[in-house]
Amino acid sequence: MSALFRPRRNPSTPEDWVKIADRRSSPTEMRLRAGLLLRYQAATKAGENDTFLRDAKTWALFEHAVLPELTNFTFVDKSRDIFLSPSAVLADGMFHLWTLTELGLDSAGRPTTLAAISELANYLCAVYETTHVDRRKRRGNWFGLSRRS
Repeated sequence: MSALFRPRRNPSTPEDWVKIADRRSSPTEMRLRAGLLLRYQAATKAGENDTFLRDAKTWALFEHAVLPELTNFTFVDKSRDIFLSPSAVLADGMFHLWTLTELGLDSAGRPTTLAAISELANYLCAVYETTHVDRRKRRGNWFGLSRRS
């Protein structure tokens, strides 16, 4: 068997077994960034270093491609402590992205796809309390009136 598939060490405590059972332990911001990038690239065939134009056509494509990924997350407004819908969060994030002047630039002075997606993920995680929803445990709670504890 390849060393790639062998466990790093023998689990000895129940906590070790829990870590093995739940491999999806990446930070939420990284999961959001990767999901957004994959969805956008699948819809537009854009590479990471391709130019990210901020025009009406890109706005519509971006919104259509990214919204399904945002349904895999819950967003809580930190100031009001309420859940927000993915479409409301996306509208706020896109407005931020389209008005930001210091977005990462390529050699020609234009923003890149990777810089735009990274900025959106950073902004959403900074402004909202963002958590990943395990699709096996998913409940339609993003439109709830109060937070889960």
